[in-house]
Amino acid sequence: MSETPQARVMKRVFKFDGKVLDDPNPTMSPEQVKQFYSPTYPELLTAGIGSPVEDLKTGTVTIELIKQYGRKG
Repeated sequence: MSETPQARVMKRVFKFDGKVLDDPNPTMSPEQVKQFYSPTYPELLTAGIGSPVEDLKTGTVTIELIKQYGRKG
């Protein structure tokens, strides 16, 4: 009898400005996480969200919150 593969839940890790931010709630979207941390890091209000990067060895998905830099017009 062969075993069916188990789905492994990947832990999300958020990075912003060199800091690692814990996932406050796995059911929140990355946008909601950004809003959750914006009182502590106001720069998040204008930050972008990078593409998730999976690391199968560690079982994590890293999502970078990218600081937006203003442009002179």
